[in-house]
Amino acid sequence: MGESKELQGKILVIDDEEGPRESLRQVLKYDYEVFLADRVDGGIALLREKKPDLVIMDIRMPEKNGIDGLKEIREIDSNVSIIMLTGYGDLETAQKAIRFGATDYLQKPFDVTEIRETIKKYVDRSKLNKRKGKAQEEMQKMAQSLGREVGKTSKMTSLGAASSELVHDLRNPLTIIRGYLDLLVYELKEKQEVSSPGMDEYLDQIESNVERCTSLVESWRALGRMDFSQMQRLNLPKLLNECFRDAAAHSEISFTVQAEGAEGQYEMLGERLQVRRALQNLIDNAVAAVEHQTEPAITVVCSMDNTDMEIQIKDNGCGVDMKTLRWIFEPFDNAATMEKGVGLGLFITKKVLEEHRGTLQFESRIGEGATATVRVPQAHTALGHYARPDAAVQS
Repeated sequence: MGESKELQGKILVIDDEEGPRESLRQVLKYDYEVFLADRVDGGIALLREKKPDLVIMDIRMPEKNGIDGLKEIREIDSNVSIIMLTGYGDLETAQKAIRFGATDYLQKPFDVTEIRETIKKYVDRSKLNKRKGKAQEEMQKMAQSLGREVGKTSKMTSLGAASSELVHDLRNPLTIIRGYLDLLVYELKEKQEVSSPGMDEYLDQIESNVERCTSLVESWRALGRMDFSQMQRLNLPKLLNECFRDAAAHSEISFTVQAEGAEGQYEMLGERLQVRRALQNLIDNAVAAVEHQTEPAITVVCSMDNTDMEIQIKDNGCGVDMKTLRWIFEPFDNAATMEKGVGLGLFITKKVLEEHRGTLQFESRIGEGATATVRVPQAHTALGHYARPDAAVQS
């Protein structure tokens, strides 16, 4: 038995005539999940329950006509695509439906090829609108969460500095989000296209950077509040490779991870979100430092002794001078004073590693690149540091 075909979306058909309803179901059932209703009220109930990507609705129906149904649907869902079906002589009514928020209209009897193409186009548009709406909703939640935390937090000078660092960290992904939103606006308005090969890429970038911003906010909120219930065994080479995959999505830089001995032995105890974010920040800084080099390269070397593990992240970037190096872990107010590629978030990164009984050092010379050195206790060593060793769980 072959694998079942993946359906492309959900379609709701509202028509009081069984013939057109069943015809549409037969045409669409192999590509879409199809729901049928013979009255507007029944269709509205299915709309609320199934949340379809497209509604196909007849204009002339008993009890409530298609225009009434259109108005109700638009009150519930402003983004779903709606195609009105109209018979001969109803063209004026169909055009009226467009004014009330219908996406398009088709005349009965419909052409199968035409309706397939039209449906695919508007299903894609609904999905696009849903993804944009979700990204905007996540950004709004993130902003509200950050606002609440900033409003109620005044307990430590270091956390005040951390909030300043967070703002700097958020600037890059928010700039990326704005850029890709501008590209979407161009596709949707200037080119008057509802879908294009670039749109999925733009939305992927928007969603990944919204997720990154959310992660930054959560990391800031967790700073100084170690949660032992979230402690788990973390494999450092695996985490580093995850960070590199994220960085490689936006660059063509050569990355290598070298580990002495078996990679499986490089385990620490920690909060995954915090440690992942700290490592990602170090790698992102290295990426920024080498992006203008002729042959950019970043190498990570992992080693260990009886108690601790060491990670050296080396880049062949521009480097920084000794004056800058002296205050590289200090909170700062003006990011423009830092050399490109260093400084953003290092204050928080160092704090996170220290909370995990680790250290962070930074070495660099102008024109010779930079090396960030992280030392953290091995898992068995860390157990002796924490008051509740039973809180660690195997990941």
